[in-house]
Amino acid sequence: MLTDPIAALATPPGRSALAVIRVSGAGAFEVARRVITDFEPEPRRATLSWFRDHDGRPIDRGVYTVYPGPHSYTGEDLVELSCHGGLLVPGLLLGALHEAGARPAAPGEFTRRAVLNGKIDLVQAEAVGDLIDATAPAQAFTALRQLDGSLSQRLAALRESLMEVQALLSYD
Repeated sequence: MLTDPIAALATPPGRSALAVIRVSGAGAFEVARRVITDFEPEPRRATLSWFRDHDGRPIDRGVYTVYPGPHSYTGEDLVELSCHGGLLVPGLLLGALHEAGARPAAPGEFTRRAVLNGKIDLVQAEAVGDLIDATAPAQAFTALRQLDGSLSQRLAALRESLMEVQALLSYD
């Protein structure tokens, strides 16, 4: 369940020039291969291609980028598809990905997988949400500092110091 392929919109739904859809998990490349014409899993290379439904009908022409695990956000094989925005095209593309074997991702599931796979810690996961929800530059700056691991490093150093004190106290 925690490694099965998932797919979800990574950008807000609605009128926009582009929408980004992520597919992650074991079998993500196979799912993508069923939807992307001439799918080539070349790491970190943006590739223009046609996206098609299960009957081979074109949905859109867009760009996909492949991130093999463990060198991806989630630590799993991950594919990002950029298509035209709006409601129809992203919805059709998500439907094709779900029909190809990916289930809809639960809210926050990509970040949950990143935590479970050791890509980020819980403080950094909270920072992702804080950065998304930031409405002021100071909030964004604080979230970025947490996301880069500075708070986690300070907490780890404090924990180490407390363990040393505890070891000294329990020596007697």
